Amino acid sequence: MSMESGVHRPLADYSANIWEDLLTHFSKSELECTATLKEKHSTLKEVVKKSFMVSKVKPMESLMFIDALCRLGVSYHFEIDIIQQLGNLFDSPDFNPLIRHDECDLYTVGVIFQVFRQFGFKLSADVFEKFKGEDGKFKEHLVADASGILSLYEASQWNTHGEDIMDEALAFSSCHLKEISFQSIPQNLAVRIKNALKHPYHKGISRIETRSYISYYEAEEKRDTVLLEFAKIDFNMLQRLHRTELACVTRWYDDMEIKSKVTYTRHRIAEAYLWALGAYFEPQYSQGRVTLAIAIIIFTLLDDTYDAYGTMEELEIFTDAMEKWLPAPPNMIPESMKYVYRVTVDFYDKLEEELENEGRSGCGFHLKKALKTTANGYMREAKWLKEDYTATFDEYKENGLLTSGYYPLIAMTFARMGDVANLDAFEWLSSNPKIRAASEIIGRYTDDISSYDFERTREHVATGIDCYMKQFGVSKEQAVEGINIMLSDAWKDLNQGLMRPHSCPFPLLMRIFNLSRVVDVFYRYKDCYTHPEFLKEHIVSLFIEDIPI
Repeated sequence: MSMESGVHRPLADYSANIWEDLLTHFSKSELECTATLKEKHSTLKEVVKKSFMVSKVKPMESLMFIDALCRLGVSYHFEIDIIQQLGNLFDSPDFNPLIRHDECDLYTVGVIFQVFRQFGFKLSADVFEKFKGEDGKFKEHLVADASGILSLYEASQWNTHGEDIMDEALAFSSCHLKEISFQSIPQNLAVRIKNALKHPYHKGISRIETRSYISYYEAEEKRDTVLLEFAKIDFNMLQRLHRTELACVTRWYDDMEIKSKVTYTRHRIAEAYLWALGAYFEPQYSQGRVTLAIAIIIFTLLDDTYDAYGTMEELEIFTDAMEKWLPAPPNMIPESMKYVYRVTVDFYDKLEEELENEGRSGCGFHLKKALKTTANGYMREAKWLKEDYTATFDEYKENGLLTSGYYPLIAMTFARMGDVANLDAFEWLSSNPKIRAASEIIGRYTDDISSYDFERTREHVATGIDCYMKQFGVSKEQAVEGINIMLSDAWKDLNQGLMRPHSCPFPLLMRIFNLSRVVDVFYRYKDCYTHPEFLKEHIVSLFIEDIPI
C-alpha cells in the first residue's frame, strides 16, 4: 500500500465491460451441433460441390459462382478446387479476350477482377479500359447501373501502386454511389451500397460480411436455394464452434482473476475474441483463435500498463525485466504490474515449450522477440510523455510501427498454424517485409485518427497527428489528410503483397491481411475496442443470434 501512496498515475476512464453475462445467453445444447445438422450440412456440401464442378465448363458462370461462395463464407470448403480453377483461367490465352468482349458488362468485370485478386492472381486493371470514353473518363451512362457501380467500387479497393485507372474508378464509383437515389433501386441493394460505403467488403471482417451477405443473397431473385441453405447451416455450425471458443477464453480470464487483480485495464473478452475471429474463422484454426484472443488480452494488459498506469521508474524496471526475460517479476513495482508480468511470461514460456514439442524449434524465440520490440516502443513513448516531448513525425513513425503491436500480433497468428508457419516464416516476418510494415502503418495511424479526441482528455503522449502537425506546421485537418494518404498507400502495399509469386505461404499472408481488416472495422470511425458499445451489434449477430433456416 505504501508504494501506491502519493503516486501520480496517468489513469484512463475506460468504458466498463458490457458483456459480463454474455455466456449466459447460450445453453450447453447451443454449443453443440446435432448429428442431424451435420448430416444435412454434409449432403448439401456435396450438391454445392457438384454445382461448382458443372460451372467450370462456362468460365463466367464459374467465376460468379466462386464469388457467391466467397461472400457466403463457404469458399474454404472448396479452396483447392477454386485456386486450381482460377490458375487455369488466369493462364489461358482465351480468357482475356473473353473479359474484354462487349457482352461482359461492368458488374461482371468488377466481380471477376475481385475474385482473381483476392486469391492472389493479379488480373490486369486494363480490363476496365473499355468502360472509358474518348475523353479518358468513365462513361456517364454507367451510373444508371447501380449494381455495376457497386461492383466497380468494390473492385477498385484492390488497387496497387501505379494503377491510375483503379484510382479513377474509386473516385468515380464512390462519388456516384453517394448520389444514388435509394428509392429507385431494390431495398437489399440499397442496404448493401450503404454498408459498402461504410465498410467496403475488401476491408471488412469476413464473418461480419458473410452475415450481411446472406441477407442480401436471400432477397435476390436469382439465388441458388441449395447454396443459400448450405451457407446458413455452415454459418450456424461455425457459430457454435466460435461460442465454445469464446467460453474457453472467458474461463481462462475468470480463472486468472484479471478483473480483480488488474483493475486499471480495459476488460475486453468478447472484443478480443472478435479480433481473433477476424484473423481466421475457419474450423481448422480453432486453437489459433483461442490462443490469439488470450494474447490480445495480454497485449491489452501491457498496453494499459504502459499507457495508463505505470510510472516512469516502474516501467523502466518492468521493461528491463522483459528484455532479460526474467523468470519472476522484479521487486519495486506494484503487485498489479507484477501480476501482468507473470501472466505474460508464463503464457509465452508455455507456448514456446508447446512449439518445441511440435518440432518448431526457434519459433518461440521469435514470438518473444516481437513482444520485446513492442515493449521497447511503449517505453520510448513513456519517456516522451515524462519529458513532455512532441517527437518529429519521422521519429514517431519509426517508433509508432512498434507500438502498433502488429508485429507480435501477426507472429501470434502464425503460432498455431502448424508446419506452414515454420522457423523460416518467423524469420521472414522478423526481416520486416513490406506487407508487415503496411499492416503496422494501418494499425498505428487508423487508431491514432479515431482515438485522438479521447486521448486528449487525459495525460497522454503526443500522437501521430500531433507529431505531423509539429513537423510540417499544418492544422489537425491537414495532418489527418496527409496521414490518410499514407494509409491509402499502405493498403496498396498490402494488396500487392498478396499477389503471386508469393514471398511466403499464402495462408500466412492472409493472416496479415485479415488483421488489417480488423483494424479498419475496429478503428475507422471510433476506437471501438476502447468503446465497446460500437461493436455490440457485431457481437450479437455473430455470437448470440443464429440464422433462421
